Amino acid sequence: MKHVIDRLRSRMTGDCGKRSDALHGLNRVPVLTTAIGYTVSAIVAYSAYRAHLPLAWMLGSLFPAAILSLLGLQLRPHRTFRRFGQACVGAGIGLNMTAPVLAQLIVWLPVMVGTALTSVLLSSVVAAGLARGAKIDMKTAFFASLPGGLSEMGNIGLKMGARPEPIVIVQTLRVTLVVIVIPPALVAFGLTGSFTPPAAEPVAAHLVIALLIGGSFVAIVLNTLRLNNPWTIGAVIFAATLASAEMVTGRMPSEVLSCGQFLMGFAVGSHFRPEMLRKMPRVSIFGTFSVLALTALTAGLALLLSSAFGLSFTVSALATAPGGMSEMSATAQALHVAVPFVVGFQVLRGVLVNGLASHYYTLLSKIGFLGVLQKVARVP
Repeated sequence: MKHVIDRLRSRMTGDCGKRSDALHGLNRVPVLTTAIGYTVSAIVAYSAYRAHLPLAWMLGSLFPAAILSLLGLQLRPHRTFRRFGQACVGAGIGLNMTAPVLAQLIVWLPVMVGTALTSVLLSSVVAAGLARGAKIDMKTAFFASLPGGLSEMGNIGLKMGARPEPIVIVQTLRVTLVVIVIPPALVAFGLTGSFTPPAAEPVAAHLVIALLIGGSFVAIVLNTLRLNNPWTIGAVIFAATLASAEMVTGRMPSEVLSCGQFLMGFAVGSHFRPEMLRKMPRVSIFGTFSVLALTALTAGLALLLSSAFGLSFTVSALATAPGGMSEMSATAQALHVAVPFVVGFQVLRGVLVNGLASHYYTLLSKIGFLGVLQKVARVP
């Protein structure tokens, strides 16, 4: 493995040097390179849509953006575009959350909490393997493996004395790989749903604008409180409040949802940078393995939930998947499964993981759980 990594490092160093010479002039104008990225992604996404591929707009923008970024093209999408995309998806989700649906979610609250805590334990198991393979300390591997916010885990890990760079790399891989792996796998096995929103008529244009503006105001408040994923959750809260009070009925127009998915996919894909793989190839390789391992473990947890509580496996898989809440919710919409359940599980896990991550590490270290994992995995 060491020989492979050394060869990969030398090859990437040479290749990146050649590409940097060719792209240096072009990358001096990041607005131009980003526009090129958007154009290529739009062509691919539209082609995927015309071919009736699932999640055409999100995956159709994610793949080209990731490839172009890894090739050395500087993609710098403004955060406003990503936030707008998240708000579009969030508002669409919130419209599904009528009063009866919210009442059902409250009943499932204990299961959601138990699932979130179980995901922390599964992440700890994966972290031990990551620590040994990537040759990083257990503390860094722990925060790199938790299914929390990308920036949040980096900041919390830094405060706890962990190395932020490996955390950011593995967290970026987690968000991206889960989107790439889980939706196509569910479609390939025919695991789609038949969830129908309460009202089939699209809401009027002026209501769409009102939902996005209102959701943005809520998001600003949540962002001030440092809550993870405020732009999606804020839009969900605002739209759900109106929908549950029957002040707004209907569904988000498909064009708005497609736009949101496109912007989200492009933002995720642009996170990949060639220097990320070049500087820490071992972390990148074993980070990929750890993400796939955690995905497999959460799929097992989803199977257990389905057997114990009668949920469909598709709903359970998306609810427990270690991906981003916005991406998993958008996937649930596209695959026609019970979106509110997926959102409920993902939001609660995000709150519990991001809010208590440092306490989990302290507790699991104190009771000796992480120490046992280190011994089993033979982590130095």
